[in-house]
Amino acid sequence: MELDLTDKPPIPDYTTFHQLCAEHLDQSPSALVDSPTQESIAVLRNKFLHESTPRSSAARMFAVIDQWNAAQPISKLPLELIAHIVALGFPITHHFGDRGGRLPYFYMEAISSLATISRTWRNAIIGTPSLWGLLSTELPPHINRISLQRSGTCPLMVTVLSWPNEPSSADELLDIALPHRDRWSHVDLGFIPRVREYLTSPAPRLETLDLLVDHQTATDLEPIDLFGGYAPSLQDISIYGGYIEFGSEVFRELRRLRLDSIQNESIPADQVLAILSASPLLELLGIVGVKLGFTPLPPSSTRTPIQLPHLKSIAFNNVCVEALGNILPFIHAPNCDSFRLYAFRKSDDPFDAADFLNQSFLHFDAFLPSILAFHGSSQLYLLRNSIKWLCNAPGSNTPPYFSFQIPFKMDISIPWISQFLGSEQPKPAHELSVSFTLQHVDDEKLAGLRTLSLLPNVRSFGMDCRLSSALVILCLLGDPSKDVRAQAFPRLKELRLGGTYGGRLQNLEAMLMRRYGESGRSARGPPIRIVLRPPFSRPLCGPSHTRLQFGDLRRIRTTHGVESVTLTSPFRPEGMPACIYDDASGEYCNPL
Repeated sequence: MELDLTDKPPIPDYTTFHQLCAEHLDQSPSALVDSPTQESIAVLRNKFLHESTPRSSAARMFAVIDQWNAAQPISKLPLELIAHIVALGFPITHHFGDRGGRLPYFYMEAISSLATISRTWRNAIIGTPSLWGLLSTELPPHINRISLQRSGTCPLMVTVLSWPNEPSSADELLDIALPHRDRWSHVDLGFIPRVREYLTSPAPRLETLDLLVDHQTATDLEPIDLFGGYAPSLQDISIYGGYIEFGSEVFRELRRLRLDSIQNESIPADQVLAILSASPLLELLGIVGVKLGFTPLPPSSTRTPIQLPHLKSIAFNNVCVEALGNILPFIHAPNCDSFRLYAFRKSDDPFDAADFLNQSFLHFDAFLPSILAFHGSSQLYLLRNSIKWLCNAPGSNTPPYFSFQIPFKMDISIPWISQFLGSEQPKPAHELSVSFTLQHVDDEKLAGLRTLSLLPNVRSFGMDCRLSSALVILCLLGDPSKDVRAQAFPRLKELRLGGTYGGRLQNLEAMLMRRYGESGRSARGPPIRIVLRPPFSRPLCGPSHTRLQFGDLRRIRTTHGVESVTLTSPFRPEGMPACIYDDASGEYCNPL
């Protein structure tokens, strides 16, 4: 066990402290391996807790403690190994940046605590420059000065943010850090006038740039010749808040590009394409909440697509589809394994949605089938003004996966989706789960639903909507047909109903009778599981207009073609049987 070397009064319960000092205060270092006695502990306790101890005696006591610490195995590790242990336990790159998370503070606190283990550890930590390359406005000025002094010639990770109440001001940090800007490797900057001096200077060691630009500041800025065109090690760029126009010469080694919440002006699509063209090693592309210009570009068939063989992750979030139509058709990422797309319509002008889908995903024709085949199932959400199609591992967004939300009508988007599902097969392997939340069904949505109802991939269908909309689905499901291939949702296995019920169960019962016919006849399609999700915790209680009647549940459960009736809610997400068969009575009984 190591002891604290700081000059603090002994604590009575610090047993090891008293043991060591009592035994070894007046002995030679060779006696350090001996065990202390109870008598010597009592002598030391009386001497140091109840008597005034001369400074010389205290100095001798701490010298003995230091000798004991030096004799412990943890203090005999090579200095290089100690430094490596600290670097692995507290990677300095993990404590860089983090707006508002105070990670630089926690890092400095951690290595300062480790330096108190022993004099050996202290010497190893202080003498390792790579542990001290963290400068931040979240740290007091004297800590930044000490870190800069101890960092030697190692790369520096610099965070300069102009938040209120920061321990160091941006100007204070820049005063000591700018003379060493050729050593900056990771930079997190809030744009202030002095930062421009750095952004226009060569950055030979820079690897990561996070730049926060105020909207108004960005609007008033002239274009910047970023790093004078020289940043040969730059691999990661993130720009937040406002866009600064700069050339693309510095992007040759770029791996990750993020543009986030940039609203001060539209970024022309050809500028984005120029950056992508100059970044053949790009691995991640994220554009979130950015105004992109959507002046039509020449057709993609007249241009050679930009080859991005290393691009694995693509995210376009809250971007207008008109602008995406000027980007997606012109890039080819054959090894992409994660794709997020959340788009909206910028205007009500006529827009060829079918052409957008076909052209934008022209170079991703192999990506979608491969993800669908990998997971074997996907989820389709029919929303008010858009659809969302998600294919991932349950509860996870780890690759491979895709998530698309596009603002197109169902009669256009659903036929486009069906071409990837293998729906022409009698028993396609891919399963589709559908969630329907529309409160109104017009002719366009009905046409999309009819197309969807013909897909044999649909195995689960959920409704959480008005009764009028639910009746449309129930009518489709109950449309009788002798040919199972012409039946609506021919391979449906689960029907989920949410919301209040009113007369909905009677309509459900009528649908089941039409779909499966009378008992004793061969069922058309597989048996179906009914899952009821009332908006309350006790479904057989509550207001009369929402209350489930057990008699209704029993009739539905005994209807031909019904495999089970299950209740579920936010309080019982796993579900429970609504009717249980009682062997003694030969009837279904109420499990509640």
